[in-house]
Amino acid sequence: MSVNIPKCAIVFGTVTPPQGDVTDLRVHLGCTKEVSSFEILLENWNKKYSPGGTSPITVGMDGSISIGRGANVPQIITCRVEKVQCESTPNENYIRVSGRCWGEKLFRKVVIKTYDNQKGEAIVKDLIDYYVGLSHVRNSVELIENTDTTFTHLQYENSPVWDILKYIAQSSDKAGVIGFDFRIAADGKFEFFPMNEKASSVSLSNNIEVSEYRKDISRVRNKIMIYGLADKSVPLDKDAWTESLTPADGSWSGATGNTLSLDGGSKVKGSYSIKNVRGIEEYAVSTFTLNSGKEVNANLYPELGVFIAADTAYPVKVLLYDTSNRIAAYGNNMDVGLETVANKWTLFKRNVGVNYADQWTVDANFDWTLIKKVEFQYFGYAAGGTILWIDGLYFGGCRYSAFREDTASENSYGTRELSETDEELITDNECDLRAKALLAYLKDPAESLTLTSTVIDYGTTPLLAADKIHVTLPNENVDSDFHIETVEYRVDAKTQTLEITMELGKLPPQLADYLYGMRTMSITIEKLTRTKVGRGVLA
Repeated sequence: MSVNIPKCAIVFGTVTPPQGDVTDLRVHLGCTKEVSSFEILLENWNKKYSPGGTSPITVGMDGSISIGRGANVPQIITCRVEKVQCESTPNENYIRVSGRCWGEKLFRKVVIKTYDNQKGEAIVKDLIDYYVGLSHVRNSVELIENTDTTFTHLQYENSPVWDILKYIAQSSDKAGVIGFDFRIAADGKFEFFPMNEKASSVSLSNNIEVSEYRKDISRVRNKIMIYGLADKSVPLDKDAWTESLTPADGSWSGATGNTLSLDGGSKVKGSYSIKNVRGIEEYAVSTFTLNSGKEVNANLYPELGVFIAADTAYPVKVLLYDTSNRIAAYGNNMDVGLETVANKWTLFKRNVGVNYADQWTVDANFDWTLIKKVEFQYFGYAAGGTILWIDGLYFGGCRYSAFREDTASENSYGTRELSETDEELITDNECDLRAKALLAYLKDPAESLTLTSTVIDYGTTPLLAADKIHVTLPNENVDSDFHIETVEYRVDAKTQTLEITMELGKLPPQLADYLYGMRTMSITIEKLTRTKVGRGVLA
C-alpha cells in the first residue's frame, strides 16, 4: 500500500526546528490513567539548540507538535519542555528534548477542601478552574460534560488534583453507565466525557500490519459478597415488636397478676408501646417470646436496643433465654440493671453475643445463636414502681448484605471472589443491586489489543486516546469496538516512516446500580445508587 511520507511541524517557544533536523520523534497520547508525553531527537549542528546557541531550546518552554501525511499535518499535542539533554560525539551533535502535554499542570497542586452535595462535573470544573488553570471551553462549547452523579461528601487534605480527578471519573455515571474519561486535547484544552462516547472516524480496514490479541482473566470476579451499613435489625423497622401484643414474630406476656396493654398515649415510636401494670405483685415482668423459627442469632445481631420508661426510678433487669431455657442476665433483682428515670423514656443499647458474654451473667452452654425470649423485670416496692413501658425493642448491629455468583464463569475460570463493604448501602436490596452490577461487569475476561501500522492515513483527524474505534481481525475472531487506552506516533527520519502503535482495551459497560434498582424500586427511593459518599480523606 502506497502512502505519503510523514511530515511533522515542531514549535518550542519561538524555536521551530525544520523537519530536516528531526532524527526521531515520538508522541505518546494517554488519557485518564496517564497524561501525554513526547520525546524528540534533533540534529544539533553548531550547537544551535544548546544553551547559548542561536536557537536555544530550554526547559519550561511551551510548544506544539503536529504530525501527518501529505498536506494534512494536524496538531497532535500541546506540550511543555521538561528535559533537555545534549549528546555529542566527535563527528555528530544531537539534542534530546522531552516533556509532557499541558496535563503536567494536573500534578502541580494539592487540594484542601470539602465538597458536599456536588455534582461530578461541578467538582471537576472547580479543580480545573482554581487549582489547574486549563481552559475547558472550545468555540463556546463546554468540554466538561455533565454527570448523573451527586457526591454527598468528599473531604480532601493535601490530596493531589490528579488523584481526585481519577476518582470522580471512575465513580461518575451517565445514562446508566459508570465511567468517564479525561484528557488534554491537542489544543491544550481539558476534556471530561463519558467513556466510549467519542468515536474515531479513522478506518483501520486493511491498515493493520501487526496485531497482538490478549484475553486476561486476572480481573475476573465471579463470586461477589457485598456488605452495607451495620444497622440491619430484627425487626427491620425496629418497632414492629412493640406495636402489638401479638406481632408477626412472637407475643408478649406478663407475670401472674400483671396487666399488659397497648398504650397509645405514652410512646416513643410508632403508634403504641407495651404497658405493664404490676398490680399487687412485686414485679412487673414483660416477656417477649419469639415464635419457632424466629429465634435471633445474637452473634450476627450483636446489639440489643430498647426504650424503657417507668413511673418510679428503679432499675430494670434484662434476661435473655435460649431455646433450652438457659439464661443470660443483665442486672439483679434490686438495685443493678438498666437505670430508669421516673416517667421519662430512656434508650438503652447493650452488646450481646458470644463476643460480649463477659458483660452478662451467663448460664453454662448458653446458646447466643438461638435467643428465644427477652424479659424485662421491674421490681417495685409498696411505695411505688407500678408501671413499666417498653417500646422499640430490637436486635441490631448486623451488616446489610448480598451474595451473587456466576456458575458458568466459575466453571470456566475457577472461583474468584470479591468482597466489598460500603457504608452507603442501607438495605439488603441495595447490596444486591450493587452485587448484581459488579458481577455483570467482572464475570468475563478483559480483552486487549496491540496494533501497529505504518500505513494508516488519518487525514486531519488523528487517533486519540479515549476514542472508541472498531477493529476487525478475522484470524482472531475479533469484530467489535475497542477503547483506545494509548496511541503512540513515531516519525523515523532514516526510514521516512510514521509508525502508529495503539493499546486497545475492551470491557463490558459497568452499569450503574440504579438501573437494576429501577426495576424493583420507585424513583424516590433509588437516590442512594445515584449518589456516592466519598471514601473519606484521600491523602
